[in-house]
Amino acid sequence: MVELYDFFSTLRLAKSLYDNGIVERYPDLFRGLMLREDPFYDLVYNAVGVIFEHTFQYYNEDKMIDVYVFCDPLIDRFCHLCWQYEQHSYLTEEENPYRKEMEQIIRSGFRLGGYNYAYDWSLSANDHGRRRLVFFYGPEFYGLEDLPEGLLEIHEGFQDVNFQLEKALNGLSEEKTMEKEAA
Repeated sequence: MVELYDFFSTLRLAKSLYDNGIVERYPDLFRGLMLREDPFYDLVYNAVGVIFEHTFQYYNEDKMIDVYVFCDPLIDRFCHLCWQYEQHSYLTEEENPYRKEMEQIIRSGFRLGGYNYAYDWSLSANDHGRRRLVFFYGPEFYGLEDLPEGLLEIHEGFQDVNFQLEKALNGLSEEKTMEKEAA
């Protein structure tokens, strides 16, 4: 029964990666993949590393914690669009509905099975360093196979919210242009 679960899990994950264009960007991810348990976990580890453009993995030996850091131009674009929107709308970061929506998407994407994991993000102008998502997990964490699909959900969320922000900014620009013409 475990073999069937791994077989269908591999197919489900492969289909999700294919639907999101990951296979086109990284065709070697699927070459030689055999449908058995080990390749499923190989696919999971490889998929975690390719969903966002820049992914870094670290292991802290002292605390026995694995750390993934996800960076992407999509995240940078989101932060820039939010900053523009806040400037044009005279909103604070806390008042920005697009930031709240993205934070909810991140929470939803990182709602994984198991325990002994945490996540965080740096998407604010007040945060230091590059804009990023961070995922930590310890030795008792057993939900890593759910992480790629959660990351895909977050990646799609950034795409959708960026599109919404661009539309909102275009609307604000048109409003200001009409106000100037009316004056």
